Amino acid sequence: MSEVINKSVKLIQALKPDEFEYEWSATEISKKVDMPVQTVHRLLSSLEKNGFVYKNKENRKFRLGLGLMQLGLSIWEGLSILNISRPLMEKLADKTQESVYLTVREGNDGIFVECINSPQMLRIAEPLGMRLPLCHGASKKVILAYMKPSAQERVIKGLIRTGILKTERELDLLLDELTLIKQQGYSISTSETTHGTSGVAAPIFAWNGQVEGAVSVAGPEIRFRANYLNRIINAVKETAFDISDKMGWVDTSHK
Repeated sequence: MSEVINKSVKLIQALKPDEFEYEWSATEISKKVDMPVQTVHRLLSSLEKNGFVYKNKENRKFRLGLGLMQLGLSIWEGLSILNISRPLMEKLADKTQESVYLTVREGNDGIFVECINSPQMLRIAEPLGMRLPLCHGASKKVILAYMKPSAQERVIKGLIRTGILKTERELDLLLDELTLIKQQGYSISTSETTHGTSGVAAPIFAWNGQVEGAVSVAGPEIRFRANYLNRIINAVKETAFDISDKMGWVDTSHK
């Protein structure tokens, strides 16, 4: 059985379109994969019945079927950042006993799209859907820091154009902070969006290596001190790494 599966996978891989062709005859395929034509015909017939291969009735050539696209879309939906992040955010909230947020980018802003509220009496409870510029707050800045340079530049120009960044000094301070964030792998903010609060955020990466969002922990500034803050930082970075890993991201920084 495993041999049949291996041969079927080899056939599917051989049918991947290139810049010149997207359909091949059974004879052409047999030469590509170095299998007898009879074996290729039998496997193609089975793959066709399951929608993984399509046979052109006019020229009797084969190409990849829509069944593969349907599987791919199912995998893509399963990689939804919300679906993946929620259980890991719950673990982080349980570990830290602080409020945990998931932030994604939309244009020049970051938006809270998921949260787990702290069980403590003194806690932070920002509303879902809260939108802030990418230069305000730990989770927004960490997204901006890890964006592609060209995309980051466009966002910063937009923040200047709309008057959110008003002076050269503000711009210089932001650029210095973005550099520091990338060096340390996380962002910290204190009383930036809400007075008396602190937040720690780390980036979430997608399968293609692009920053997809950020996970953050927020709480009263009075609690975010010394050893406690270090524990929060480590927990947030670990959670961001685990979410990224489940999103299909591969860490190449140590290779």
